[in-house]
Amino acid sequence: QTVDEKLTATLSTRLDSSFKTVSDRLENVYKSLGEMKELSNGVTSNVTALNRVLTNVKARGTWAEVQLGSILDQTLPGMYETNFQSIPNSNDRVEFAVRIPSNEGTITYLPIDSKFPMEDYIRLCTAADSGDSDALNQARKALENRVLSEAKSVAKYINVPLTTPFAILYLATEGLYAEISASRSGVAERIQSEYNVMLAG
Repeated sequence: QTVDEKLTATLSTRLDSSFKTVSDRLENVYKSLGEMKELSNGVTSNVTALNRVLTNVKARGTWAEVQLGSILDQTLPGMYETNFQSIPNSNDRVEFAVRIPSNEGTITYLPIDSKFPMEDYIRLCTAADSGDSDALNQARKALENRVLSEAKSVAKYINVPLTTPFAILYLATEGLYAEISASRSGVAERIQSEYNVMLAG
């Protein structure tokens, strides 16, 4: 009876200790899950906010313009104008114009405008991911036509001798720039020869 009582007491103590350890560990797991849920909620809300910005055409255009402005600030600080009127008495204003001084003391401006045709690029990426070659070719053609159209709109800022005889079209992401510049249809060359516009990424 004494041995049985001691065994029972020892077993109870060990079981209580084990259950307490398991309970503590489970509590830590639940706490960690709660923290992960809060973290994932924060990430989800941030991704949703970013998606909202990037699907808003005006905000997206502003984002591309700010990005380009930041690059110019780092590379050519104080050497450019913003919202420059390259054609007198015109409502059209190029986002940036880099000042290029000459030996004669005159200044020529290099027009630079940013574009971010995200919908066309996303369609291209989706078609590539799905492996649908027909959809991929259609999406690529649509993207190229869109960039050609954007290049035509940038060309209107060219006004020699106030500006250089060419302008720069800045594409806001490296993937977009790579897709257009490496296109087998020669769209980058067409943009340069037809509109006097060079691409930059």
